Amino acid sequence: MEVAPSGASLVNPQREKLLSAGIIEERDGDYYFTQDYLFNAPSTAAAFVLGRNANGWVEWKDKNDATLSELHRDTITTDEDA
Repeated sequence: MEVAPSGASLVNPQREKLLSAGIIEERDGDYYFTQDYLFNAPSTAAAFVLGRNANGWVEWKDKNDATLSELHRDTITTDEDA
């Protein structure tokens, strides 16, 4: 729930918006999503959850500790790579 100074201008307004809309709610000192919500970028979602500026491509990981970048960006090949 705490927001670092570096993320305050992005995170606080978005949290207030989602609280007002009923998309998140506060329970026992934590925020919980009440429904699915699509963020416009992985980094926006990571910053929202972590309460600070964040690079979602490296913060989001699967159960095997692979980052979102490793799973999606780094696997894209171009014609030159093939």
